[in-house]
Amino acid sequence: MKTAVLLVFLSLAVWPPIWNHAAFAADVVDVSVREKPVILLDSGHNPPKGGAIGIRGIFEYEYNDRFTGDLAKALREASCHVELTRLPEQTIQLHARAELANRMKPDLFLSVHHDSAQLIYLENFSLNGVSAYRTTQKIAGYSIFVSRDNAQFEQSLLFARQLGKHLLQLGRKPSLHHAEKIEGENFELLDETLGIYRSSFVVLKNTEVPAVLLEVGVIVDDGDETYVSNPENRKRMIEAIVNAVRRTMAKITHRPS
Repeated sequence: MKTAVLLVFLSLAVWPPIWNHAAFAADVVDVSVREKPVILLDSGHNPPKGGAIGIRGIFEYEYNDRFTGDLAKALREASCHVELTRLPEQTIQLHARAELANRMKPDLFLSVHHDSAQLIYLENFSLNGVSAYRTTQKIAGYSIFVSRDNAQFEQSLLFARQLGKHLLQLGRKPSLHHAEKIEGENFELLDETLGIYRSSFVVLKNTEVPAVLLEVGVIVDDGDETYVSNPENRKRMIEAIVNAVRRTMAKITHRPS
């Protein structure tokens, strides 16, 4: 996500996202579903501006859409009410994502992304006629971001810590490259062990509910892209996120987990 490699055309790669879930988020969630945890999932970027390009020449938004669709299904199966900021074919701007969250007032807001690296650590190559990027050194793992400007910072940090703890339990390690003191990075590490950073991303700072941005993995690193593309690994990560949501909601609402 946080990379100089952002292009404005659609990917030529044919890799349709798996998305068989509910419709575009309603502005207001009916009071009848409030007995369930209400989760707003935000699939990062839009098809016209697809985010980072990975090692397979696939745009980030396709990874985001696939992961978000699977996560939405898993959360619903765990008795959560899930809304989406956008469907795969839809476009929504950053401020509009935060405004939607503020109108809907979910219990938790999670923005899903997949990571890249700065250009000094990338090389461009052609893969079957498609432009792709790969790292020149290993950069792997998840990253979690929160904003101190968020109106619910403490609860956002609680959610972030639960995400980090449950991902660590899988043996997944955080990526610490966003703390490097170079242009485009230099994010403040709030928790090195759990890979939690402070940021000023619009979808976090402008959102009035507990909000976290998760970089699932690094799609320009050969090993990490292989990891996040493996269906079993995605299933395990999604189960970890569902458990993190449960633990967070138990602490926020003081219910037994």
